[in-house]
Amino acid sequence: MDPFLVLLHSLSGSLSGNDLMELKFLCRERVSKRKLERVQSGLDLFSVLLEQNDLERGRTELLRELLTSLRRHDLLQRLDNFEAGAAAAAAPGEADLRVAFDIVCDNVGRDWKRLARHLKLSEAKIDGIEEKYPRHLNEQETP
Repeated sequence: MDPFLVLLHSLSGSLSGNDLMELKFLCRERVSKRKLERVQSGLDLFSVLLEQNDLERGRTELLRELLTSLRRHDLLQRLDNFEAGAAAAAAPGEADLRVAFDIVCDNVGRDWKRLARHLKLSEAKIDGIEEKYPRHLNEQETP
């Protein structure tokens, strides 16, 4: 199940009727009057915002703005927790980077120049590395 949709479901369940009315009012410039009339719950409103690409997992500014306007700090805390968890899950750790680096080193072989070019090393730097370590392929790395 998508964690972002679970978050939206949780937020919707915590909204009062008055909160929903205020959210609909705040979204008048973003959502057509016809669509707003059909909105009966927070889920309905979030669905409309998702369909219009006003709300996405990586773009929660509008949601944050709406919750701030409602002064619902408890719901803002849930959003903060979600974003912190997403950031922690997305950021590779030092150990992950070391494993990836070792895999690249073990497999790059004679294609090291192509990798160096992809990493935007200048031809002069590549030639310097090759000149400094002509017979040692594993030593031909940037100093």
